[in-house]
Amino acid sequence: MRLALIHRTPGSAPAPTDSTAWRTCLREIHFLPSHRVAFETGVLTDAEAYTLLLEVVCGLRSPLIGETEVQAQFKQFLASTAAGNRSLSRLGQRVLGDAKRIRHKHLQGFGAHSYGRLTAPHLVGQRLAVIGTRALAAEVVRAAPEGVQVDLWGRSSERVLPTRPAGLSFSLISDAATCKSLCDEPTTVVVAAPIEHDDLSAVLSRYQSVLRAIDLRSSDQQTVISKTGRVVLLGDLLSEAARTDIGGGPRLLAARTDIRERAVAFAHRVKIRPVGCDDVCA
Repeated sequence: MRLALIHRTPGSAPAPTDSTAWRTCLREIHFLPSHRVAFETGVLTDAEAYTLLLEVVCGLRSPLIGETEVQAQFKQFLASTAAGNRSLSRLGQRVLGDAKRIRHKHLQGFGAHSYGRLTAPHLVGQRLAVIGTRALAAEVVRAAPEGVQVDLWGRSSERVLPTRPAGLSFSLISDAATCKSLCDEPTTVVVAAPIEHDDLSAVLSRYQSVLRAIDLRSSDQQTVISKTGRVVLLGDLLSEAARTDIGGGPRLLAARTDIRERAVAFAHRVKIRPVGCDDVCA
């Protein structure tokens, strides 16, 4: 059986029939049954599909090149979705094994950055308001200066960070528009999750003195942030990181070459052992 997937931006089209979807903030990857390949458009197969998947898991398709958050998200996807799907589970373990070897060989210490580390120098004021409750928000919270009050805003209390540092409080985004209490402490607001303009404006209105807003959304998700001091965009942080990554180009090229070679080996295994995905993904 062949590896077949569709890679696209979130919500750009309905999910393909019988697919298994891995979703992140930036992308959707739909794993297709091989019998569906002829009925779908934009399908990547075999070596091309494996190359894409391995580049994503290695962080080579992320705004912050070489980051490890997406690999953690892939592990979570496998744990939650692939538990009852033996072929997908074995494929995922092969991808993770190859990613580990590529990181060790080519990307060890690459950039020495995380989103939290890039954000840390910009966290000013007595208070920090973080919009989001997942891995990206957790990185920002961990980067907060000691003793700073942290306000966490999310869409569900069930998704609050698993560990709550001292001085952290949680509020629902849906309550922001009707909340009457205002904060007058100098505050930095960090947008660490997709959010519509009206909801973002409602959260910002809770703070009378926003010194800085840091927008970690991708460029296609960003909306205007008004009534604040300086606005720092994700692109600004990535430019700062790039200035310290001089000389990383050859290592990235070597990593991508290694990935292509592993993808060809994977596709060759599919051709010579076409008895089922449980076998070819081993």
